Amino acid sequence: MKKQFKALVVEDEALIRRNIVRKINHSETGFSVVGEAMNGKDALAIIEQEMPQIVLTDIKMPIMDGLQLAQNIYFAFPTIKVIIISGHDEFEYARKAINYRVQDYLLKPINDEKFITLLARLEMDLNKDLDSLAHAASAMVDKSSQKEIVQMIKMYIKENYANNLTLNDIATHLNFSVDYLGKLFKKHTGMSPIKYITNLRMNEAKRLLSTNVDMDIQTVGKLVGYKDPHYFSRAFKNKTGYYPTEFQKERIE
Repeated sequence: MKKQFKALVVEDEALIRRNIVRKINHSETGFSVVGEAMNGKDALAIIEQEMPQIVLTDIKMPIMDGLQLAQNIYFAFPTIKVIIISGHDEFEYARKAINYRVQDYLLKPINDEKFITLLARLEMDLNKDLDSLAHAASAMVDKSSQKEIVQMIKMYIKENYANNLTLNDIATHLNFSVDYLGKLFKKHTGMSPIKYITNLRMNEAKRLLSTNVDMDIQTVGKLVGYKDPHYFSRAFKNKTGYYPTEFQKERIE
């Protein structure tokens, strides 16, 4: 039976986005589109929920552009393969994404033959990754139960969530593949390791803001793993519905 893989299309121009979706769904490859987004921020929310194997993203978009999205995927979801879509005038800008392990670039208008060839290559790479993962997973489970591995992951996260922790860091420390670690953790907890880290950070931030009303927001952010106070404020707002200052003010009143 042919393995099925998930694709996410991120493009703010609706006509182009629908055209790419149509090409993928009619490509006779193992890919099907599980989500569409108009910007990087919305794309990250879909990635957290769907965990696609590939993300095709435009460069110029509102709120969060394609390079910022590629950077976020590189650090938080390192197994996802990213394809950049760009116009000729954006190509040199797009090449910067090489720092984030972008798989390939597609120039607009997208050539059908090149696009199908790219999908076929990605499908082949993903199948090889799955075969390698299956062999690695069977060996790992012989040494330790899956639940014990998940507990090891949780313990390591709890001890290190205040640092600049990535999924790759956890996998390297525990000597597992990133893909195996992520799928095993989600299977037993119902959430990705990144979401688990975020939850820990936000719960601790809420505790600090509630019990240390004089502590400044930048210090709270650093204590829970966010060096950038602006990023911390946005993340806290997305999670709780309040900015840290608003949350702290309510506790004072």
